[in-house]
Amino acid sequence: MSAIIQATNIHRRFGEGALETHVLKGIDFSADEGEFVAIMGKSGAGKSTLMYQLSILDEPSEGTVLIGDTEISSFSEQDRTSFRLNTLGYIFQNYALVPDLSAAENVMLPLLMRGNSWAEALENAQKVIDSVGMEGKYNNLPAELSGGEQQRISVARAIAGKPKILFADEPTANLDSVSGQQVIDLMTKLNSDYGQTIIMVTHEREYAMGCNRIIHLEDGLVVHEERLRE
Repeated sequence: MSAIIQATNIHRRFGEGALETHVLKGIDFSADEGEFVAIMGKSGAGKSTLMYQLSILDEPSEGTVLIGDTEISSFSEQDRTSFRLNTLGYIFQNYALVPDLSAAENVMLPLLMRGNSWAEALENAQKVIDSVGMEGKYNNLPAELSGGEQQRISVARAIAGKPKILFADEPTANLDSVSGQQVIDLMTKLNSDYGQTIIMVTHEREYAMGCNRIIHLEDGLVVHEERLRE
């Protein structure tokens, strides 16, 4: 298998001079197509900061990120936005759903931004909502859904456009253990049944046990890599 994402010598600094904080200190990272990779470490280790570099939500102070054959650092901000929309999927710990939109409309939003018609986007949204076990919840507002249900809709929105890579930043952080496990099971199924490439930040080792690899970070460096399955 070839690497679908490859990051080399990633540094991220915030602030300047005496106030500068060096969060990432030269990280190399790669993931093959179809891999499920977890990034773990204590609070402050740099997990989410690394995820933001890999997923093009932030720009490294130094280093390169390739997704497929595409080198991201030369992109304009408009190019980055378009690439994120058309190539990547995101799941956030706070769900990031638009409160005034229904579940279906939240899932439709990135599809409409891609240029899909309303009818196409609605049909696709309903299918993918069904696929995450949320049949019949199309018209519910986020406030009418539990945390676990909101995160399922977030997963549906992230995968509706068939992203090359799905990024999940602490997707279970705001969920109870049962709902958290359901979301992890859903992601594991996406990986095993459909070959979805997933990169996930998590604090919980139990949630990483279905991954191919765990990357352990400490103080902005990769200190250990654990292979769980091929």
